Amino acid sequence: MSRQFLVSTVVIALGWVVKRFLVDERGAQVLVRLVFNLTLPALVLTTFDVARLEPSLGLLPGIAIAYGLLMTGFGTLVLFRRRPRKERGQLSMLLPSFNIGLFAYPLFEAALGAGALPYLAMFDAGVAFITFGVAYAVASHFSREGAKLDLAFAGRQLLESIPFVVYLFAVLLRVAGLHLPGPLLDAAGVLARANMPLSLLVLGMYLGYRARAGQWRDLAAVLSARYLAGLGVGAGLFLLLPFDATFRTVVFACLVLPPPLISISYAVTLGYDARLVGLVLNVANLASYFLLWALFHALS
Repeated sequence: MSRQFLVSTVVIALGWVVKRFLVDERGAQVLVRLVFNLTLPALVLTTFDVARLEPSLGLLPGIAIAYGLLMTGFGTLVLFRRRPRKERGQLSMLLPSFNIGLFAYPLFEAALGAGALPYLAMFDAGVAFITFGVAYAVASHFSREGAKLDLAFAGRQLLESIPFVVYLFAVLLRVAGLHLPGPLLDAAGVLARANMPLSLLVLGMYLGYRARAGQWRDLAAVLSARYLAGLGVGAGLFLLLPFDATFRTVVFACLVLPPPLISISYAVTLGYDARLVGLVLNVANLASYFLLWALFHALS
């Protein structure tokens, strides 16, 4: 475990060096799109092709969706209820979802092995619904006065997500007992093996901690709510769920992951403070990284 942590840290540090000295912002964004739309879907396809689908796996998207709805309600109706409308939307959209595609897969695979990936993929299917559906709808609703929930647009966002569509395709294929053709599966396997190092490089590229006055208060509010709720609910589910250790560990660890990277795109599109959102993501990435390894070590 210590060696895996060290290797992952070195690759992340290398990503920071690459971004600082070798590539610009545009190059980093290209790499993000490659991981999100190519290597991650390839990993999902190869993972489900050999996975044994158990009835308990169907519970994982439900847990992700239920938790996301709970945190959305907590943010909009309780924690940030008295904030100005745009602050309420911006801070609330950072509570319900998680960065699984670009953050969790390489770390979970390194710490728990490939056997954990089907659990992670099923949880991520629920997270995708929250990220592209619920979180975006809430952010859009509070972005301007008089705005209404555009559920049709949120639905299109969901169906335009390549990883989400691949999740659905891979699960349906597996339920039907079908497999991808050998050459296609081999090609997906080559791309899937690139997912871990590329994802870790991306994490390093987006490290940065510059903040304006007053932003640390908002950051503390968001991260306190995320980690207190995640650790509390995660510990409860770990102790109470009647499933194997890998299932329970994946659920617990997923609930302390950082917000998704696409939150920055939402902030730019909807006129929010993208710099604050980027700060939250960067601090959360670092905090979740060390917290995950502590959890993996404690639960192994």
